[in-house]
Amino acid sequence: MINPLLFCPSVRNIPEVIKSWNGISYDKYIVKMKPEPEAYKDGRDFFLEHKEYTHPVICPDDLVIYYDPFMKLVRETEEYNFSNLCGISNLDEDRPDLYCCKPLGMSPKTKGHNIDKEYADKLKGKIIQVGFTGFSCQFLDRELVKKLSFTGLDNTPNNLDQQMANELNELHVPMIVDFDAYFWHMRKAQLANVKEWKNNPVKPKGYNILVKAGDTLE
Repeated sequence: MINPLLFCPSVRNIPEVIKSWNGISYDKYIVKMKPEPEAYKDGRDFFLEHKEYTHPVICPDDLVIYYDPFMKLVRETEEYNFSNLCGISNLDEDRPDLYCCKPLGMSPKTKGHNIDKEYADKLKGKIIQVGFTGFSCQFLDRELVKKLSFTGLDNTPNNLDQQMANELNELHVPMIVDFDAYFWHMRKAQLANVKEWKNNPVKPKGYNILVKAGDTLE
């Protein structure tokens, strides 16, 4: 049996997202109010130090984690022993039929060229290789985490999903997505709060929370 740890780098407190986290009966490691490279380092370090967990699951703070698709990814990760597996999500609230992932052969840094609903509908019931996942509930196994840096790119330090895609390509590890595992991306929710936090030269001290399975967040 796998024992995933939800890893949630978080600046926002979106009620729909927090409610969805509370519905998932696994431990959650939430890194609050820290720049993404620092938050991901904290998450990576915590996971590697705690051998009881088999997979970190990257759950951004604007992604609603539906129970059934999440458990589908858990079962498939366990059954097929994927080193990585991800769901899909809409690009944002205004573009529900355009998804965060990109097709195989497309560079992660290329703007646009995201998979759309028409293309995705043809892939229902399939688990396929893509060129970029977009961290839509991203499962990774322990051995793969050891090989990934999560330090941020020099020119775009917050693009950790792009960095992971680049490193997986260098490692010749395919990125796998289940097109039946759909999650709702609330990218624009509380966006003003995120911009205010990023532009504040004196940021409040960040902190980390371990929420045990069965405990709830307010």
